[in-house]
Amino acid sequence: MIPPEASATNHDFSAWTCIRLSPRLTIHANGKQPVLPPETEACVTGIWDDARRVRPTLFNGRIFCADAISTDRIDGHWTEYRRAFAQIRRPGLFGSRPLRQLAVCGVLFCPEGLVLARRQRDAAYLGGLWQSPPAGTVEARASAAADSPTDINLAAQILAEAEEELGLAAENLTVGAPVVAVTHAKTEIVDICVSLTTALPFAEIESLWRQSGDREYEQMTVVAEAGRSDWLSRPDLIATTRLAVEMMTQ
Repeated sequence: MIPPEASATNHDFSAWTCIRLSPRLTIHANGKQPVLPPETEACVTGIWDDARRVRPTLFNGRIFCADAISTDRIDGHWTEYRRAFAQIRRPGLFGSRPLRQLAVCGVLFCPEGLVLARRQRDAAYLGGLWQSPPAGTVEARASAAADSPTDINLAAQILAEAEEELGLAAENLTVGAPVVAVTHAKTEIVDICVSLTTALPFAEIESLWRQSGDREYEQMTVVAEAGRSDWLSRPDLIATTRLAVEMMTQ
């Protein structure tokens, strides 16, 4: 068994919360990006500029943030990634109106079991921890042709992430319905979890990932059903994966 990452055991997931989602969940971008007070805008700019000096590849894309979440509907607005990044670096930056950056997270099953990947240790957030890939922020994508400016297509979003992070093409994946929304404590990121299944064996998935050249993860493994409970109790497994797998297998 792969041992837990020692530095990751200090991460406290106890304050993360979740709600079960309707399979008929819809997501709508019908709000407007708030105008920030000058001092908050200056803080965002300072955090972003400092981070860009260290990591020049950071990109200020257009991402979706939730304003209201229920079991069958999410309403929100498009905003700049640098705002969400600043909140990750400085929780509480936006006071009583925090950004709730929406992410879509696949829980990937192949014939041998549950696929897991370890995030790069130098990642800007949750470095060195394990999760089920792929996962990423809901963003405005030219490739997500099924999205309109006001409606978010989760399947298109997760398939784009699978192609980018793992080299897995859409024709090799079956996307399930939304299962759970998990909210991170402090950073207020909201993960929307969906199941992904593939007939490809793990060895081929791992090979495609290595060929893709993506650096989101540093290692991959597959967990058979017999070893799943041990993995779900590990302190270096991100709570989103544990909560989603538990709900999917109930």
